Amino acid sequence: MLALLMAACFATPDVYLISVDTLRADRLGCYGYDKNTTPNLDAFAKKALLFEDCLAEVPLTSPSFGAMMTSHFPRMNGTSRNGLRLPPAVPTVAELFKAAGYQTICVQSNWTLKRRLSGLDRGFDEYDDGFNTKRWGFMKAERYGDEVADHAIELLEKRDAAKPLFAWFHFSDPHAPYRFHDKYDPVGRPLWKLNETEQTRARYDSEVAFTDAQIARVLEVLPKENAYVLFVADHGESLHEHEMLGHGRRVYQTEMHIPLIVHGPGIEPGRTAVPARGIDIGVTLLGLAGLSPAEGMLGTDLIKNPPAMNRTRVVETYGGAVPRIPGAKAVMAGRPPMRQAAIQEGWKLIIGGAGPELYSLEKDAMELENLAKLEPTRVEDLQKHITAWDKATPRNEASEAQLNDQDFDALKSLGYVE
Repeated sequence: MLALLMAACFATPDVYLISVDTLRADRLGCYGYDKNTTPNLDAFAKKALLFEDCLAEVPLTSPSFGAMMTSHFPRMNGTSRNGLRLPPAVPTVAELFKAAGYQTICVQSNWTLKRRLSGLDRGFDEYDDGFNTKRWGFMKAERYGDEVADHAIELLEKRDAAKPLFAWFHFSDPHAPYRFHDKYDPVGRPLWKLNETEQTRARYDSEVAFTDAQIARVLEVLPKENAYVLFVADHGESLHEHEMLGHGRRVYQTEMHIPLIVHGPGIEPGRTAVPARGIDIGVTLLGLAGLSPAEGMLGTDLIKNPPAMNRTRVVETYGGAVPRIPGAKAVMAGRPPMRQAAIQEGWKLIIGGAGPELYSLEKDAMELENLAKLEPTRVEDLQKHITAWDKATPRNEASEAQLNDQDFDALKSLGYVE
């Protein structure tokens, strides 16, 4: 505990990134959910700045965090799907923190983030990506949240007291398959009394509540002064909305809208509706420490230089894991996205399905009423934004990441093998 207490004495602040896998924003109380899934994060949010409108770049773990850690769109690094490795020449946030004299540590819990598969370990003094749990009878592909918290607290207690700290702790429990925790039951009804959809959502909510409790354990031991905490999710989850269960193949808000909460000295608590996105996370983390982004980083510092309210965001998805074939990275570089969406000032256009879908998110947050035929001019305008973004944002190749049998089995257990 001495190292934790001494951290508050640094002029240079600690920066903590706490993330959750597969956590959609509307399942948190502070984002309006009517069930008590996140009492600890809700309390944290009251002392912090909550971003009401943050979108993932791609609804998959490795591409999403790749965007956060490089401030590049996933397609630019060839990492638009899980199982594609970040090219070594692309600078990461952790490398910049390390170069600035920070100790850098990470505790992971999702197989897609293993160093061999993602390349996101670069810049970390310690990148703990061990796993101990099987999914659906396959090999070990997940670490439960209580163990993530245990390892995080252990590393914090052993930190280098002579250096400021950048730490990333990632929790994966809300990812399928959803476990029901008797101690964490926001629904309050026996599962057998619920229909299939209600049971799925109850199990998911229970996982969220369990994760909230584990995050609270970590928050409790962080320095109370001269430290910043940024909380975010990689993507959301469809829970039978639009006849979908899971993530990775659609760009509806259930999969794209993620929580983002920032706390620390000089940040006034409250809420903001500025249009945030995944590539902003890395630049914002660096800005909290007073560090400059690397050349070519595209995101915006959401604290010091928030984007204009009319910002247009284009998001996309290519599906799940990389196909298990030779030359897959080259195949993926030339493959068009499965679906794309453009979001501007409350309007959202989705293309790539049976036809264009246009939604007014302010009136129709669940995207139920397709207004494309009633608003052809708006469809055309947003389509132009997608076309312009496509031309300005090249699709490049990833670095080599040879999937072995263990990787294949693990990705299959996560639902990412086609």
